[in-house]
Amino acid sequence: MAEVLLGVSGGIAAYKAVDVMRILQRRGHGVTVVMTAAARRFVGPATFAALSGRRVGTRLFAGDETPGYDHLDLARRADLLLIAPASANTIARMAAGLADGLLASIHLAFDGPVVIAPAMNTRMFLHPATAANLALLRERGVQMVEPESGLLADGEVGVGRLAAPEAIADAVEARLAGAGSLRGRRVLVSAGGTREPIDPVRYLGNRSSGRMGWAIAEAARRRGAEVTVLVANVDLPRRPDVRYVDTPTAADLHREALAAFPGCDLLVMAAAVADFRPGAPRAGKIDRRAEGTLALELAPTASSGPGPSGCARASTSSSTTTSRSRASASEATGTRSRSSAPTGRSACRGWGRTRAPSASSTRPPRCCPRRRNDGAAPPPGGGSGGRP
Repeated sequence: MAEVLLGVSGGIAAYKAVDVMRILQRRGHGVTVVMTAAARRFVGPATFAALSGRRVGTRLFAGDETPGYDHLDLARRADLLLIAPASANTIARMAAGLADGLLASIHLAFDGPVVIAPAMNTRMFLHPATAANLALLRERGVQMVEPESGLLADGEVGVGRLAAPEAIADAVEARLAGAGSLRGRRVLVSAGGTREPIDPVRYLGNRSSGRMGWAIAEAARRRGAEVTVLVANVDLPRRPDVRYVDTPTAADLHREALAAFPGCDLLVMAAAVADFRPGAPRAGKIDRRAEGTLALELAPTASSGPGPSGCARASTSSSTTTSRSRASASEATGTRSRSSAPTGRSACRGWGRTRAPSASSTRPPRCCPRRRNDGAAPPPGGGSGGRP
């Protein structure tokens, strides 16, 4: 995965940088921390060193007789520079191009993507000078994770609170993955498992959790897509910037998929859809004492019939994918490939593992076309034949 250089500047929110680091580590990224002098007044370098297993950068010059170019070594090694929290002072120094400390010097020497997460008092954040500095950094390509509004450490209420660590980590991964590669695209995802009613309280269902569909939708959202999720009984958190349509039964999912498919660019069908449903569901609850033995007559669900143009069924299972614009399925899921022949290595003294820089993949995108190369129509259920 990627090497992230985490810059921590002064402010009470500096303690949240520990959570940001841990989240990035759990997602497989290497993290090296650099702290300003003000940041060390709130969190000690030993905390970051113990949790990261790496040296923490604190000074531009190690000593009068110690040679080294730590700011250059760190800048060369990192894939992304993240500054969280970014104080008003650090933002001003970045905008002015100062190099009077280790973090400021790294910023000038670093030529990769930069993400900042501001945190400060509301009046400081809204001051024209801060607004001008942030606008200038945006013009230079720096991405900002917007601060949240709420109760601040000084007791005031307003904008300026550091964004949630999860949101900051999401922004880092989106930038690393090439955020915006699906911008302007409309992605339709089905998720979960359908439930076919026997009576008002009983149903035939399956154990699908919907997590796969949720993950696909999140990956597409991070890449800038407009995402709609057809939800079949999923009990997972929902995002405000994703559209959700509840489709509890196979018939509901079939109907909504047919309605939404003509307007989507990419369709990912990850829902587990029932093949059969009770032929005559009861209007009232079945009394087990009165019924004794219960016999169910099952009828095929709508998922066994024809689906939208270009795929066998609108509501199928096991992650069948079709693309109206031949967009790569690997883009939606955020997969990346690395070259097996790196162009060179960048070594760094004492700052973690030596790594080979990644190279962009030249592998052509894979998709599920409407017809195979031999001109034959795809078999029912997708490219593999039969029901997935």
